[in-house]
Amino acid sequence: MKTINWAVCATCVMLSIAAPADDELSDLLANVMAVDIKPAAGFTARLLVPPGELYDPLVMHEMDGVVWLNDDGKINGDKGSRMISVAADGRVTVLVEADKMKPISAGFDIAPTNFGAYGGQIFALSQPKVGSKNQVENYLIQRIAPHEDYAVSVFCTLPALDAERVSGTGVDAAFAPPGSPFAGAMYAVTSSNGTIYTVKADGRCAPFATFDTEQHGSPLYLRFAPDGQSLLVSVVRGGLYNARGGAVLRVLPDGTIAEQAVVEGGTMLGGFDIAPQGFGDYAGQLFVVDVGSFEIPVPLGQALRADGKVYRVDHEGKFHVVVDGLINPWGLRFVGNRLWVSDINGDFIYGKRELPDGFIVEIGVK
Repeated sequence: MKTINWAVCATCVMLSIAAPADDELSDLLANVMAVDIKPAAGFTARLLVPPGELYDPLVMHEMDGVVWLNDDGKINGDKGSRMISVAADGRVTVLVEADKMKPISAGFDIAPTNFGAYGGQIFALSQPKVGSKNQVENYLIQRIAPHEDYAVSVFCTLPALDAERVSGTGVDAAFAPPGSPFAGAMYAVTSSNGTIYTVKADGRCAPFATFDTEQHGSPLYLRFAPDGQSLLVSVVRGGLYNARGGAVLRVLPDGTIAEQAVVEGGTMLGGFDIAPQGFGDYAGQLFVVDVGSFEIPVPLGQALRADGKVYRVDHEGKFHVVVDGLINPWGLRFVGNRLWVSDINGDFIYGKRELPDGFIVEIGVK
């Protein structure tokens, strides 16, 4: 496990007491950073990026042989969040530092070549300002241009539905597959008002589908179905801090939300993906993270409950544990024939524990 220097952590954690002695501090950090991943029979799991480098790693996308992800953390004045590249060996490279962007506390995606003049550029769902209180303000779409030294600009603001239902608590965003009925737009989820927005190349950003949170739950993460004919969305019922169940629902191209759930579970389901052909006997099965207890605020000097899991859902809709011992897993993405899971550990913005305690786990089949 990587050792963290107190000189670094002192810039991100404010204590109301004197700093502890070195041995006490080492014990405290070792406890906070401890991770014990337990793969189920038939699977392997390893810490690809241990705690110590990432704050809150969230959404991941494969790009040119590496994985790009947004790391929500490391506030710098009125800016925050970083764009990170992670290689197959776990090597971390910072693409965009925290002094350039508004907080990317939600998803992002890379524009396809048919998205106007923006092909290959990053579109990121972002908070307007740093700080947890800005969770409930209208979220922005930031545009990041890799070919222009990762220059950052605001593309649009997602409009509120009305005075009471702002486009707050952004969670995920994804471009539609070219040639599908959804093509020509990015789709972005804001959980506060239960809405999926479309983002068009001409700058128009508008509501596409709004969930009845009492009936459906609040939308979180999304993926397009393999055939491109529907949009799959994970939902939480009861709210982030009082989850009483979750599901993956199907949204049709006209914005209709199908009544029959794809899968349903007893706790909060976050990021999900569908296994490729090379993933052993599990090809075509849905893999989903169970966030477990989302502790807000985060206890500063204590380890959080390691009750996060990854499940696979068989073709009969039954859940099977793949990995146990995660803490707060949110992102999940198949990278080649491996499954990567991003775990934020102690939340940076809302949890108030500003430590680089996030990590990435790589899962394989035996």
